Amino acid sequence: MRGTGKHVIEGKIADFISQQPVREALAYLADALPGGAVIYLVGGAIRNLIIEFFHHRRLSIDDIDLFIGGVADDIHLAEIFPEERFITTDLGGVRWKPAGSAYDIDICLLKDFIIIKKYRLDPLLENLLDSLDFTMNTVAFDIRSRRLNERNALTDIQKQVMAFNTLRLYTKTTIAYRTLLLRHKTGFTLSQDVFDFVKKAIDLDTLMAVKQILNTRFGKNRMQAILDDYDGICSFGSFDDYRRHAAESMAGEA
Repeated sequence: MRGTGKHVIEGKIADFISQQPVREALAYLADALPGGAVIYLVGGAIRNLIIEFFHHRRLSIDDIDLFIGGVADDIHLAEIFPEERFITTDLGGVRWKPAGSAYDIDICLLKDFIIIKKYRLDPLLENLLDSLDFTMNTVAFDIRSRRLNERNALTDIQKQVMAFNTLRLYTKTTIAYRTLLLRHKTGFTLSQDVFDFVKKAIDLDTLMAVKQILNTRFGKNRMQAILDDYDGICSFGSFDDYRRHAAESMAGEA
């Protein structure tokens, strides 16, 4: 089942990147990059396709994340691509909106990824997967070989569980923002480590900073929906109470 499912998911991802705007963007990148470069589609877009495969829920895909390996240390994105077509991102890469594309494309060389640089890791796919925030995001699709690399993503997405893959990557505000946003997007049940983080680590200052980010990026209505979800999680006195309620809710939806 797992092997067959993975093969079908690889086909769905291949179909996704064969859409004309994505296909043309990838061809542009492949032509601009030096020989030997490897392009990986990573994270959210794949996660959403897998959620659709397992649970028949279609989540919107607004952007795609591309990481590039196999390039020399003296290669820099700013020297490869026309500067006016990109803006710099906080993670060490650039954001590109190709003409006619429905998707923003975030591009980052593995060697420039902020976590790879901060912890002085080798710019390898394994280290990238180690550095991603939640297990459900630890998916990388090799554009050339059409192969999916993953850790526990398929298992946790099938179980609809949201668990930390690592906590060392971000500021507390960023972790809190990502946690509340992705919980709202996916509706997944929090693992105990994520539940404990939401209950114990998000203090008032962090929450106010997250609220400001949410309001700026999504507007008041969506911000309030995310904060209502946060309040609901905090209303449970223990993880066992939360888990029982989540299991009952999922059973009712089945």
